[in-house]
Amino acid sequence: MELSALLEPLAGTPQTTTALAVLLLPLLAFAVLFFFGRRLPGQGGWLGISISAITFALSVWLFVQTWNTATFHTRITWFSLPAVFTANFTAGILIDNLTVLMLVLVTFISTLVQLFSVGYMHGDKGYSRYFAYLGLFTFSMLGIVLVDNLLLLFMFWELVGFSSYLLIGFWFERPAATAASKKAFLLNRVGDIGLLLGLFAFYTCFRTFDLEALRTLVTAGHWTGNGFILGYTLNGQPWLLELSPLLLTLAGLGLFMGCVGKSAQFPLQVWLPDAMQGPTPVSSLIHAATMVAAGVYLLARCYAFFTVDALTVIAFIGAITALVGAIVALTQYDIKAVLAFSTISQLGYMVMGMGTGAYSASIFHLTTHAFFKAALFLNAGIIIHAMHRGLHRSHPFTHLDPQDIRNMGGLRKILPLTFYTYLLTTAALVGLPLFSGFLSKDAILSGSWAWAQTMSRGGNLLYFVVPVIGFAVVLLTAFYMARHMWFIFFGSFRASFEVRELRLSAKKEIENVMALPVILLAILSLGIFFSLNPLSISGSWFLQGISLEAPGTKYTLLADNLVQAVLAQGEANHTLHIVFGVFSTLLGVAGISFAISKYKNKPQEALWRQEPEGAFARLSYHQFYLNSIYTVAFIKPVLLLARSVYRIDKRVIDYTLNFGSKLLVVFAKIVSWFDRLVVDGLVWLVAALSKLVGGLGRNLQNGKVQSYYAYSLFGFILIILYIVLF
Repeated sequence: MELSALLEPLAGTPQTTTALAVLLLPLLAFAVLFFFGRRLPGQGGWLGISISAITFALSVWLFVQTWNTATFHTRITWFSLPAVFTANFTAGILIDNLTVLMLVLVTFISTLVQLFSVGYMHGDKGYSRYFAYLGLFTFSMLGIVLVDNLLLLFMFWELVGFSSYLLIGFWFERPAATAASKKAFLLNRVGDIGLLLGLFAFYTCFRTFDLEALRTLVTAGHWTGNGFILGYTLNGQPWLLELSPLLLTLAGLGLFMGCVGKSAQFPLQVWLPDAMQGPTPVSSLIHAATMVAAGVYLLARCYAFFTVDALTVIAFIGAITALVGAIVALTQYDIKAVLAFSTISQLGYMVMGMGTGAYSASIFHLTTHAFFKAALFLNAGIIIHAMHRGLHRSHPFTHLDPQDIRNMGGLRKILPLTFYTYLLTTAALVGLPLFSGFLSKDAILSGSWAWAQTMSRGGNLLYFVVPVIGFAVVLLTAFYMARHMWFIFFGSFRASFEVRELRLSAKKEIENVMALPVILLAILSLGIFFSLNPLSISGSWFLQGISLEAPGTKYTLLADNLVQAVLAQGEANHTLHIVFGVFSTLLGVAGISFAISKYKNKPQEALWRQEPEGAFARLSYHQFYLNSIYTVAFIKPVLLLARSVYRIDKRVIDYTLNFGSKLLVVFAKIVSWFDRLVVDGLVWLVAALSKLVGGLGRNLQNGKVQSYYAYSLFGFILIILYIVLF
């Protein structure tokens, strides 16, 4: 197999040209809005929405052209390096089922978020800048989705990190916002170091970043007792590759580190709750379909490159993340913090599904989660907006946290549209029957159980910890979301102003541009849109398109035997699907019931305690003290080192340089004095003596006989005296 042949340029098609337009249109929106936004009508907000709507329409066209039909790929030679074992570096666009699914998801959510932002950000002094940043953010995510090689993917990956830095710190005049943006940026760089090492490890082994070429090479290799063996030719020279399972596992885990950072997996998940400092529509976009989804997309796109051991680590990390996120959400009072930790937990579900071989279930949950979590955040934005409105109308100088759910209560009557859309999307998040979350969670739980059965055939029951955690998280999710709903919509209004002040007007709850997105997203949280039988995932049009056997996503995996065994195990246990569905429903109902019984008659003073009672509750409230641990273990030592280096620089290096410069000045003056008095003096003395001797010689030769006679007599006398005396 000749590697250069795998990297031959591929001609473009109308589909890839359209995909390039989808990619570049948000960049155009960013450029226009950033430089000229304030001069445009409405400060350019509707221009950004129009461009986003066009990209969504083009993405739908690509979806129709591609889904279960064909794969489109265009590639050009980017550049070459003159080395013996280096193939051409290529750049291209790859369109398959996974690509068009993500295109539709990203452009749809982005369009709705921008539409919602017209009402939410109205009057903000950075209005045009906000929409410009959204365009850059969308462009970055679409780049990750469309490119066909790891190097370009990494470039867009970093651009997503930069875009999130801009949006999280959008209100940069707030110290908390700037701190949150820096925290998100730096923690993501930790994960990106692993991603960079992983992609260079694969390049070192296979001499290409191209994803399709890498898959072909992985397909051509085979496992022996010594590891992975692959033979191919590069520039006409044979290349025999022998890789140990450990090396391939570490390379795969390097790629996974990028997911750990971007998709907020344990232990790097601490940046995501702080990211709530950005505008709420930004939170919706980050949590639903862009930044945090990028890590799961990376796992899906590189799924062929993970070994069994790598997938096992991924499964356990995902399970731990799901559990930690759910436990922390139990005791939070900030409306967006609860949803943020819920996102962490649900991302853990997706990663857990990837690790257990439930590839399609994870992508399915990524899609369903995008709709209901986007709706939840936008609804949270409506409530926060209404609380600000009530404060401004009634008590403009009152210091009351509009995001604290303890200040809310009884909002279902005054904000009915928000209540019903929140109720639908919460049911989807909990995973109740007839909702999309029920289908995707059931698929992940069934897949994880089949994986545990397969992996534990040797007698090691530790693998069942993963599905058990999955079921436990179902119970915890139901509890914290029921608690969340109870605080916001039930009971009596607890703020110090009239609840009717929350409405936009007596006859209108919210602006139409804010109502339309949440209604659409809430409707799409119903299971009927993903399966004709909303109680069963079998036969779903969606799963048929994103399964590993679907056109454009067929893989030959490093962990092929494991995944095939898991799939076979899952297909053989049809009864378990029903049992798991009923069991997860019962867990959801139990969690809801427990939350209502606990908080229904809870005293008001108990709600306003600074910290909850009990060691476990405090552990949850303080996020397992991870921020404190990182502060003590990493931040303080680094700051101490920085201060020490600064002191050394100021007190030692700068002092030495300053003192040395003064010594040099003194030495230069001494040298100047020596040069002027000694060197120049000696030169002057030699010249003066020469002048004197020359003058004497000139006087002796005056042309007078009398002088010559006198000089001769004087010389004769000197000679006689010398003879007599000596």
